[in-house]
Amino acid sequence: MTRQAFEKEAEAASLIAETLDAEPTRSVLHCSAASLAIESGEFQTAERLIAITLSGNPRPEIAEELKDLFIQINLNQYLKRQGIDLDINELRELVNQ
Repeated sequence: MTRQAFEKEAEAASLIAETLDAEPTRSVLHCSAASLAIESGEFQTAERLIAITLSGNPRPEIAEELKDLFIQINLNQYLKRQGIDLDINELRELVNQ
């Protein structure tokens, strides 16, 4: 179910990706798609969606949420390289402390 929602949200986000004056709709769609991508294990796609959104002019609160998502993605990869394996819920708890 999450994967299907991710695919639809990512498709909607791609339709508006180049429309920089469509804020906050553009950044909200991309942020939602990035969150769903993370939940679906699509970390590279999530990172790309975050980068696309931050390259525009998202509202500060959305930009902060995107940066938090970016940390979740990269912290997980860093910890795995160090031999520490956390699931997404444990990772969120760690980041949100």
